[in-house]
Amino acid sequence: MILKEYQQQAIDWYELFLRRCRDLPSHSQAYEETTREWYGTPLLYRNLKKLPGVPYVCLRIPTGGGKTLVAGMTIPRVNQSYLFVQHSITLWLVPSEPILTQTLKALKDPNNLLHQAVFSALDSVEVMDIDEAMRITPAVANSSNVIIVSTMQSFKQDDKDRLTAYKQNTDMVSHFDGITDAQVRGNTSFVDMLRLRHPFVIVDEAHNQGTTLAFETLSRFEPCAILELTATPDRSHQPSNVLYSVSAASLQAAEMIKLPLELIRRPNWQDALRDAIARLNHLQEKANEEKKLTGEYIRPVMLLQAERHDAGRETLVPEKVKKALMEDFGILEEEIAIATGAEDTLGKEDVLSETCRLRYIITVDKLKEGWDCPFAYILCTFRNTNSSTAAEQVLGRILRMPRAYKKQCPELNEAYAFVTSSDFQATVESLRDGLVRNGFEKQETKDLIHAPEESEALELFSPTSITFATPEVLDPETIPSNWEDKFEIIPESGSITIKGNWSAKQAEEAVSVFKTAEGKNAFRKAFEKLKTPISNKPKFPSEMDVKFKVPLLSYRNGDLWEAFEETHLLQGEWRLLDYPGELSESEFSKDESAVQGGRFNISTKGKVNFEYFDKLTTELAFVEHQEVWDQGILTRWLERNIPEDTISPDEKAAFLNKAITNLVEQRGFTLEQLTYLKFQLRSRLDEKIKSAKLKAMKSVHQGLMGLPDNFIADDHCFMLFEQGKYAYNTPYNGFTELPKHFFPVIGDLKADGEEFECAVFLATQLEGVKYWVRNISHKSTSFSLQTSTDRFYPDFVCLLEDGRVLVVEYKNERDWDLPDSKEKRQIGELWEHRSNGKGLFIMPRGKDWAAIRAKVD
Repeated sequence: MILKEYQQQAIDWYELFLRRCRDLPSHSQAYEETTREWYGTPLLYRNLKKLPGVPYVCLRIPTGGGKTLVAGMTIPRVNQSYLFVQHSITLWLVPSEPILTQTLKALKDPNNLLHQAVFSALDSVEVMDIDEAMRITPAVANSSNVIIVSTMQSFKQDDKDRLTAYKQNTDMVSHFDGITDAQVRGNTSFVDMLRLRHPFVIVDEAHNQGTTLAFETLSRFEPCAILELTATPDRSHQPSNVLYSVSAASLQAAEMIKLPLELIRRPNWQDALRDAIARLNHLQEKANEEKKLTGEYIRPVMLLQAERHDAGRETLVPEKVKKALMEDFGILEEEIAIATGAEDTLGKEDVLSETCRLRYIITVDKLKEGWDCPFAYILCTFRNTNSSTAAEQVLGRILRMPRAYKKQCPELNEAYAFVTSSDFQATVESLRDGLVRNGFEKQETKDLIHAPEESEALELFSPTSITFATPEVLDPETIPSNWEDKFEIIPESGSITIKGNWSAKQAEEAVSVFKTAEGKNAFRKAFEKLKTPISNKPKFPSEMDVKFKVPLLSYRNGDLWEAFEETHLLQGEWRLLDYPGELSESEFSKDESAVQGGRFNISTKGKVNFEYFDKLTTELAFVEHQEVWDQGILTRWLERNIPEDTISPDEKAAFLNKAITNLVEQRGFTLEQLTYLKFQLRSRLDEKIKSAKLKAMKSVHQGLMGLPDNFIADDHCFMLFEQGKYAYNTPYNGFTELPKHFFPVIGDLKADGEEFECAVFLATQLEGVKYWVRNISHKSTSFSLQTSTDRFYPDFVCLLEDGRVLVVEYKNERDWDLPDSKEKRQIGELWEHRSNGKGLFIMPRGKDWAAIRAKVD
């Protein structure tokens, strides 16, 4: 299964956090270290008041980014890197019945990507709804990975005794065999069974589920960990611990969503419908061309949002819209479906099927959630789109890209909305706010909506909100509650958003919230910007369809030139068996089993024991079925569960078998002990294999560096910076203007520091720069060079006026002589040397701007 880059990174960062939760004294420290590594600064971790010992973090992924797939793929990571078990129970809580139906269907359908991903990563999976789970047997719970999908409403109620999940359940009694403690047994309800087994809890949109009661409900399960996935983390009541945040730019670069969103307003509804039909027909022509070019079938669909019945006035109800389609525009009835509460001719129709004829789907509210059709390209709404509900309709239904990859015909990469609202400016603002609510960065939304070039559209460029970087981290609790609609703290990007109308008195009160002079000054500057209209928005090179070509370092492979990458370092004659696989006492000890030993104790008063790791591991070891494997079974299990495609399965198995033999014959381990510790053993041997691979790669890399004639940097292989292909994590929010950037947004650049000063020099002082790009690390849309261990992403890439490409890697004086820096200079200088004068590479020692200028000269 191929995950999108940002999806894989979200899962990997979550697993790293889980590993650190096991290795470090507190979840707070694990969170701070992980966010320091990811964001560049440690973020404040907030414990759940009812569950202080439970790791709770949030993955923030915008609408259309595949949150459900990411959620499913975190389950095996929890088993492997946190619980150290083969089987576990996951309680997957969703906000509504439509989402429940959609999630269950995806998990149970063998043809669905989510099902395939989860079932291939886990051993023995059982997917259940709440009714099925109420009858689960110990045999199934002990020998399967059980995923229970439910709404929060099944458990969330002040008077919990009224809910079936809390009532005595005879089917649950056998789960408590051998347990006499009345506090543990409870009344042997379904919730008591969950509490006994400490489920991993996935919460879809926790902040939308009634925060206080929702988190109190979660505490009743005594979960091992809680993961929230949302586009809009809570900022106030129970601020979400955002561990990883995906920007809309990453979704666009990954070709997950259709952008820009084109917005067209017509005062008359018949005119809006006429234009929408014309655009749909045009898109169908483009879809036909696409099929000839690529073979992909697309049938663009229009969603029409009608009005509700109103006894007091005449409204555009679904029946009237359908009549207009047929009588005024000659649309065939078989191409139209109505999907409302009262009438549903859409039913279970597979709109993506080539045999389906539907092109028009009329709705009122039903398509708000739980319905997904990537063929939906156009929304034509006859309702008041100044409301947030209307904006949500647009975002949730027409932004997903068919098959999640860019089309040859550019019109098929955009989404379209036709509206009839009387206040165009208010419509634009509601759509902009809707994008923000669905997880899109505020700094991006002004660039994601196209509006017609007419006088009324000029108002688009008067800001209603400003986001600015702040040198101090504010606690949300210090912000007055009546400012919630004016003031928003965004800790994961180190910024604050102010919006709306402010009185002078309110502005001065807001200044006092900041404790430092720098914070107060940053707010005052942002407030002045908020009051100042913006006009004549400049065009950036990328917006004018300019393409910035950068030659990659190519390697001669026989008669072919190929982009130099990791695979070339593994083509040499290296064998895994030539590297030691023995695990020393410091690498793998019999004391590993002590981690699962016993401080398990439930207080007679029923209070939570905060030493949660030991209690958790002991209980899970108690309920998991344990068997002893022979050496062959253990070797095969390790081979399957240590992914490394560059080594043949037989060679990997031989290496692992040799390591096990050493542990048994030289270290005195029994196969029973190794079976019990198989997850820890897998982690240690995985590290051994990775270490051997890196040593081999370094050896091959140094050998190749001595053969420069086998490399070239020209048009054989190149990458393009272009519109829609710039993935970043957080936008630059500083007040210093940095001109000549190729893209409208400057990604992942702090507003101060030496690297920022280097950007200022390149943007404003270096002669001959035509435009420049802040190059983002670990993004497929960035320029990179292969080192002996990984990809090297230089900080800046510039196109000079004379056509040469200047690559700059900033390095402070302290780190300039480190081995890693020397290797980066070596590969960068090779790229320059083999570019025939078209490429320049420089790693200045600290603020040696003269060295950059000399390189260009």
